[in-house]
Amino acid sequence: MIPALIVPVLNGHNLLDEMLSSINYPIENVIVVDNGIKADWEYWNKNPYIENLFHLPMPSNMGVPVSWNLGIKALPFADYWLIVNNDIRFINNSLKEFDEQSNAKTLLLSNGSPRWCAFSIGSEIVESIGLFDEAIYPAYFEDTEYEWRCNQKGVLPLLSNIDIEHENSSTLKGGYEEKNSKTFPKNMMYLDNKKTNNDLTQGDWSLTIRKDNSWD
Repeated sequence: MIPALIVPVLNGHNLLDEMLSSINYPIENVIVVDNGIKADWEYWNKNPYIENLFHLPMPSNMGVPVSWNLGIKALPFADYWLIVNNDIRFINNSLKEFDEQSNAKTLLLSNGSPRWCAFSIGSEIVESIGLFDEAIYPAYFEDTEYEWRCNQKGVLPLLSNIDIEHENSSTLKGGYEEKNSKTFPKNMMYLDNKKTNNDLTQGDWSLTIRKDNSWD
């Protein structure tokens, strides 16, 4: 059984429903971090493979790194966490393969496009590398930054052959392309500065960045 699945969602709750419906392997806890202020959303299918589903409606868009970290913090005793985009679908035995190949010591990337659309991260990886950098807001480069920190510390992500269907960039296509055109280069510059300074910390949430990069 997969101990925990974390999925943030901003828009495209219909795609979220499709992702949850594609689950065909037991998962103990699913956490939906709802950044789209959809307090009335309810998963209609009641997938029997999901033991517990927690819907966390946020009053504003928390962003990807904060959402990932929130899921990890909410379920601190999991050996590993499976983190996915809301617009992916599990196919064939992909979930079973994740469970078989994931453990406390691994960072395992899917064979989806991009690979970080679905990945598992072990508890010992988080203890060694830290959480995701919440100064990156609201999205893009959080995965690149984490992989860079891993590589700098000699921790190599495992590239799996686990196939995932992914409707790429569905959030942007839902009305956020213009906002992303402004925040994307800012997040890139932030990461470049970390690399220049060899800053291997997990970073800190910034009220200034949160406001300046707002997609609200």
